[in-house]
Amino acid sequence: MKSFKPSHHDLSENPPAPENLLRGFQGRPVKTRHQRVLPMDSFQDAHCIGRSDVIFYQSDKRDPKDPHGEGAQGFAKHFYHDQKPPSYLYVLSQTGEYDDFLLSLIDLCKSNKQTSKASNTEGLCPPVGMPKTIVELADLEKVELSIGKQKFELEFDGYKLYVWDNMKTLMALPISNGHMTHACVYIWCSKHTKVNWRGIID
Repeated sequence: MKSFKPSHHDLSENPPAPENLLRGFQGRPVKTRHQRVLPMDSFQDAHCIGRSDVIFYQSDKRDPKDPHGEGAQGFAKHFYHDQKPPSYLYVLSQTGEYDDFLLSLIDLCKSNKQTSKASNTEGLCPPVGMPKTIVELADLEKVELSIGKQKFELEFDGYKLYVWDNMKTLMALPISNGHMTHACVYIWCSKHTKVNWRGIID
């Protein structure tokens, strides 16, 4: 089996196309494409649930910092990404219902004026419009959140982490057996986050 050789564009700091981003990030050629209909046409009704401090995800991609042994392509690995510049996580229910924990985060964001702060800052609230293409990055495991001085952990089971074709907007979709379920959808809003062959970076 021939080893994959990424192109100059695949290893660009700013990939010119979603295909380049996928090849660079995953370290493999594009194998499949799926036509996935997103259950919403806007994220304008999404609710802020806190500042996203750390994203934890699992992937078998090559670890750029330790590419040998189990860090090589094909071994499942746990990664994390510290989001030091402000980044906010939003949730949107497909059914209109939220569990008690999410409701408590939504209410706390409002009472701490975190929601209004994000909505008044360009780039920290959900974008207008939707992507034409999304790129699957990894299995989402956990997000560490903060609201004011309070810290929270939000764990994910059965969620895939994606990035939009703008190479910077992260989104989490509930996927089971290749199909979307009716669980909530999550989106990150940040002025600094981007994705390329090195991973999720700020």
